[in-house]
Amino acid sequence: TRFQCVILAQSLPDELRLVIEERQPIALWQREGSYHLVDQYGDTMPVANAARYAGMLVLTGSEAPAGARSLLDLLALEPALAERVVAAQRVGARRWNLILDNGVDIRLPEEEPAAAWRALAEMQRAEGLIDRDLVTIDMRVPDRLVVRLSPEAAELRRTPGDDT
Repeated sequence: TRFQCVILAQSLPDELRLVIEERQPIALWQREGSYHLVDQYGDTMPVANAARYAGMLVLTGSEAPAGARSLLDLLALEPALAERVVAAQRVGARRWNLILDNGVDIRLPEEEPAAAWRALAEMQRAEGLIDRDLVTIDMRVPDRLVVRLSPEAAELRRTPGDDT
């Protein structure tokens, strides 16, 4: 699916030039209850039927369209992990929170997000980190990883069982 940008320019008296440029949408931006397609330049266009774009990455946050291309470039560094990202929230114009297909919230840092993304992919390959019973993986502090367990997993850790 593509959307068009129409540019009108008057080059000579009594002459009008019309240029139609097709653009490929790269994401779907959700804002105030409505959806907009986002192209590689960060330009947007309203969408009447968002269900038609169900497989597309959903972005939120007022600055999300402007950062969409750089986010997709970042995600492409680790394609296997990128396939699991279903939504991304732009926090200010500084950083991203990613939502995975299993509901885990990944909080990337403002500085060096590519290093954090690669480290997360390595932890996934080595330990299966994102498949554990987690709600949040916070990578905003450079020298540590903070995870938040699901309520069920947290309760199991608090309550000793037969296998402890």
